Amino acid sequence: MYFWNSYPFVRFTIALIMGILCYDHFPSIWAQYQWKVISGILLLSVLIYFSRKYSFYKLRHFNGLLALLIISFLGGYFTMIKYHQQEKNHYLNTNKEVSGFIGIITSPVNERTNHHRYNFKLLQVIDENDSIIPTSGIIHLYIKKDSSTQSLLYGDKLAVYGKYHPVPGPDNPFEFNYKQYLERQNIYAHAFVDHDQFKVVSNEPPSRFFQWAYDLRTASSEVIDKYIQQPRENGIAKALLLGIKDHLDNDVKRAYSSAGAMHVLAVSGLHVGIIYLIVQLLFGKLKQTGRLGKYAFGIISILLIWLYATVTGLSPSVLRASTMFSLVAFSQASAREGNIYNTLGFAAFILLCVDPYLIYSVGFQLSFAAVIGIVYLQPKLYRLLSFRIVLFDKAWAITCVSIAAQLATFPLSAYYFHQFPTYFLVSNLLVIPAASILLIGGMSMLLIESILPALAKIIGYCLAKLMWGINELIGLVHFFPNSLIEWIFLDQVGLFLTYGIVLTFIAGFHFRSFKTLTISSSLFILFLFWNLTTHQNQSRRHELVFYEVSDKTAIDYIQGHSADLYIDGFNDSDLELLAFQINPHRLASHLDPIEYSISNLDSDTSNSAIKATSIGDKKIIIFDSTTYHIDFHQFITADLVIINNQAVKSLEWLKKHFQAELVIIGNKNPGYYSRKMKQQAAELNLNIHSLKEDGALTIDLKNGIKKERTITPALFTTNPD
Repeated sequence: MYFWNSYPFVRFTIALIMGILCYDHFPSIWAQYQWKVISGILLLSVLIYFSRKYSFYKLRHFNGLLALLIISFLGGYFTMIKYHQQEKNHYLNTNKEVSGFIGIITSPVNERTNHHRYNFKLLQVIDENDSIIPTSGIIHLYIKKDSSTQSLLYGDKLAVYGKYHPVPGPDNPFEFNYKQYLERQNIYAHAFVDHDQFKVVSNEPPSRFFQWAYDLRTASSEVIDKYIQQPRENGIAKALLLGIKDHLDNDVKRAYSSAGAMHVLAVSGLHVGIIYLIVQLLFGKLKQTGRLGKYAFGIISILLIWLYATVTGLSPSVLRASTMFSLVAFSQASAREGNIYNTLGFAAFILLCVDPYLIYSVGFQLSFAAVIGIVYLQPKLYRLLSFRIVLFDKAWAITCVSIAAQLATFPLSAYYFHQFPTYFLVSNLLVIPAASILLIGGMSMLLIESILPALAKIIGYCLAKLMWGINELIGLVHFFPNSLIEWIFLDQVGLFLTYGIVLTFIAGFHFRSFKTLTISSSLFILFLFWNLTTHQNQSRRHELVFYEVSDKTAIDYIQGHSADLYIDGFNDSDLELLAFQINPHRLASHLDPIEYSISNLDSDTSNSAIKATSIGDKKIIIFDSTTYHIDFHQFITADLVIINNQAVKSLEWLKKHFQAELVIIGNKNPGYYSRKMKQQAAELNLNIHSLKEDGALTIDLKNGIKKERTITPALFTTNPD
């Protein structure tokens, strides 16, 4: 108990997180019973007050427990207020048909492949009677790109002619839940419009400060365009200096990811930490001049950190890192320096109070895990070896930082990204010093461009050459043998067990506790048992999986640890999209990626309208075009019937000529047709499943059990910043 006395905000943050997670799983406690809970807490407070007044020693720990209980309750309450209590005029509560809407752009442009995407704050909607109804809430607005499309500005007020639609959820097992990801940002709908479907009415920025920040980032981007013109180096400079990743090509992303250097291209704690180190080098001596000097150092540090955050457009990852380092600077400037873990706990506490669902953000989790790992492990690793040569000593220090960060973040990286960069030590020896030079040089170029453009041009030229060299070296590491270990699957149980093993192992050595090391060994055995059980369960699977993919019939035939994917009309150009939709399920099932097991869905008949095939012991009939003109001379029996391209006009006709256990409405049908067929099936008492409406379908061939939409929610959802 006394161990925790030095870390109050670590305790408070854990309690706050528990409240947030409890709200997500038991929202009724806050929605229906909040006054009962509040009354109970008040009653406990009164009891503890009297226990202290009359010195009941046995109740001495209840004060702390009550405080943690109150903070947990507040965590759930903050979550409910921010995300689950929309205003009465929120667009989720609009029941009328919408023909148009009016609102304001509240974010800079995010360039997608075919669209410009904006956060769009709704002000009014126009219903089918042309009535204007005040509304609120934020949607994603996608504007189709063409040669005449120009980026809109923060604060532009638009009148849009069209509809917004709910963001669809995942349709295939283990597919990324983009709907949940957006809901945790209070975004529930999106709209796709052409450039002729909207009109700019005016410019009314909701925040002058954010407008200034975005204008500053735009001006900085234009300076980079002026002095670093090579496309690859230009994209990297914008990503590294400003956090604009729209111009990074896929080859660069793959190379940096394989080399374990992708964090350099995402403005976050590393970059803010470099800024803070620069401030330490330039103004660190102020701390030695007394209390006023410490205050001056703290003020300068915080101002420069937030100036950099403003230049980067105040992205969420930079806001987190800036808050964290600002608190570190404040603690160093105060009369007494706080415990670094308590400072980190305080930073997390503030961030989660403002935005409770940051706990689900991958960036938030990785940032704090990496910093805690570096703070605790790096000094211990660094003391293992000593070098007299300064260059070797600095290289060893960077290596220790890389090892500490990887140990702290590997379980999360495996859980979210399913890969491990083998040569991360080599690449980080290159990119961390290079990132420091590029950041210093880049900021210098932006600052002096208006005063000494000739010098800014020279700096830009040098930066471009340095980035070219770093890119070539990163590309070389990328092509090393086995540079990236891929296809790693870690589920939630495995994630917590892995962290349990690591933490108890480190604690066992730190406290020289044999009991703690025994717990670590037991967790490792449990981890092996869990994986063995998972593999045994997989070996017993005998299933057909019908995926919801665009305009294709895609069927996975799974037999234990092997699988074959059958697709009609497969082209190589379809591979990337199919892999995105199907490979998450393959990975979670410990199967090979689809690239190694694709077969065309062949037919046993010569009729182009009807295909007949067998997969496993299931006979499948596929209708691909209109069949009313075909004369069937006998009743046909099959296990499954798949209807594509609205080939069957009436299920009554189908029931007359065919008998099947299940009718599947395929992916090649519009939504209204699926709904029409489902209505007919209900009237005819037919068993039916629509892939578009109901999502992927799994049929257990061993037990004959049909399982609907096997979407597995994750405790932590991927939330890239």
